[in-house]
Amino acid sequence: MHPHTIPRVTIQDLRRIPAFETLPEDYLSTLAAVMVTRRYAPGQIIFLEGEQSQSLWFVLDGRVKIIKQSESGRVQGLCMMDRGKCFGSCPLFSMSHNPATAEALDNVTLCVIPADTVASLTKRDPKLVRVLTHIYSQRLQHLARVSEVLGAWTVGDRINDCLLTYASHADGAEGCVALTHERLAALAGTVREVVTRHLKRLEHHGVIRSESGRITILNRDALRPPCSRNESQLISM
Repeated sequence: MHPHTIPRVTIQDLRRIPAFETLPEDYLSTLAAVMVTRRYAPGQIIFLEGEQSQSLWFVLDGRVKIIKQSESGRVQGLCMMDRGKCFGSCPLFSMSHNPATAEALDNVTLCVIPADTVASLTKRDPKLVRVLTHIYSQRLQHLARVSEVLGAWTVGDRINDCLLTYASHADGAEGCVALTHERLAALAGTVREVVTRHLKRLEHHGVIRSESGRITILNRDALRPPCSRNESQLISM
């Protein structure tokens, strides 16, 4: 199944992306002229690990799962990208191949800058170089955190961290997570049965309330893994 390409992005679309929201109007016009938007259905692969890097991708709507396969064949969920987040890599950052696989979690609309366009833009506009470098530094920060999580945290810590990371907030609630047990397992690097048992324990202790298709967080502090308490400023990928 191929992605559905829709009209080019607007300046209003770009202002929804944190990395671009403070750029002057003329920079946004330049970007809007060279970027395209694409739509993907749930479960559709956006790009595969090891393929040649083609673009920088920004999420306008929906969610994208970034996954990586180990040498033993085990699939590890690295993170989930939602609105405004950037993912992918390009030769501009000395990364000629995709280091991971990107898959649409639900109906996704993406804004795309082709790699060759990125290179030509940065030669003309130094401010864009700084913006893209900032984006890349955020990605490195996230990867360092993933390494720490996988090496030092228990499975329960990783599940708890996923609940905190992917919780949406509304009406002053502690947070709601709209992920299935299977998707939580992929993101936490475990299996669905382990997630189900862990969530039942959390619910028994009054930390969460599990409903059909949604997990409501009742006590955020009880979910914080020991080594994540001072990491609130880290930005995903």
